Amino acid sequence: MRRIALVNQKGGCGKTTTAVTLAAFLASWGKRVLIVDLDPQGHVALGLGVATDRLEKSIYEVLSGEVPISEAVVNLSENLDGVLSDVVLSAFEQSVAGVPDREKRLSRSLETVSGNYDYLILDSPPSVGLLTFNGLLAAREVVIPVDPSYFSLHGLGKLLETMEIIEEQAGHELSMGILATNVDRRTNFCRKVLSLLEEHFSERCFRTVIRTCTRIREAASLGKTIVEYDPHSNAYIDYQRFAREVLRREKAMAGADAPAKIPTSSRRGADTDNRAVIFTIEAPVNADVKIAGDFNQWVPETLHFNDVDGRPAWQKLLHLAPGSYEYKYVIDGKWVADPENAKTKDNLLGGMNSIIDV
Repeated sequence: MRRIALVNQKGGCGKTTTAVTLAAFLASWGKRVLIVDLDPQGHVALGLGVATDRLEKSIYEVLSGEVPISEAVVNLSENLDGVLSDVVLSAFEQSVAGVPDREKRLSRSLETVSGNYDYLILDSPPSVGLLTFNGLLAAREVVIPVDPSYFSLHGLGKLLETMEIIEEQAGHELSMGILATNVDRRTNFCRKVLSLLEEHFSERCFRTVIRTCTRIREAASLGKTIVEYDPHSNAYIDYQRFAREVLRREKAMAGADAPAKIPTSSRRGADTDNRAVIFTIEAPVNADVKIAGDFNQWVPETLHFNDVDGRPAWQKLLHLAPGSYEYKYVIDGKWVADPENAKTKDNLLGGMNSIIDV
């Protein structure tokens, strides 16, 4: 069983969103997944539409030694089970104060069910305490969601120190991946934060960047993951790419000769070879013409001028995976939809984005 903990001592950086969305994608691709919530706020249950007041057993009873973890497991959807949390968990640290090896309780409890699942996803509280230590000692990998803020970067530094202590004193090695979340590349500050992450942690950063998207918040408010709520949203696209990266790292960790098995289909489209797409728009020869969209994290890329059938046209060749993409052109600094494409979507900013199906 591959064990992945989502950790950052700062709240609001996307830990729970990333945990439930990753679990949902893996489950939809046929992986057997167990998600465990170590946060007393119980947001995993809320994000999946489960009423915590109806839980017969929670992670608190498991960590307290009252029941084996198998008795607290609830089925959430096909291939996805969970051991959920509620506010009672906040009393855990006090209840086991002074008890030897209290930081290893989760790891030991998982031994009885590890053979039942392919993946364990652990959501941790926004703090570095006993519950987080239980998660880190039960995991083999750590994903650190980092949103573009000073506090999140500061939390990253403190967490790295904590991981070093665990490795030195407990002899428990953890592989780490940093995931940039809630990113708006149109702001200078976001671009600066991404640059700092790349400069200092280039080998540890996931290539995927999770863009800010209101649809993910809408989904959570309805007790759904973005996987089922909106397969055409930026959040779906980004988290799907992140989940694929997680699968690809499986191969690197195993040292296998063959590529890790990547899903051949999903709600958004097949994960097959990329296809060549030529974007074309008419504009004066002296114009500054760029294109931005889902496919390049909305960072404008320059088009090349061509004389197409005697018309002053600008073109860009991109290789895209099958799916649906939103995009716009930027002509002399002005964002415009594709005048030759009637398929559009409200971008929630008072304008329309063009849509292309590959």
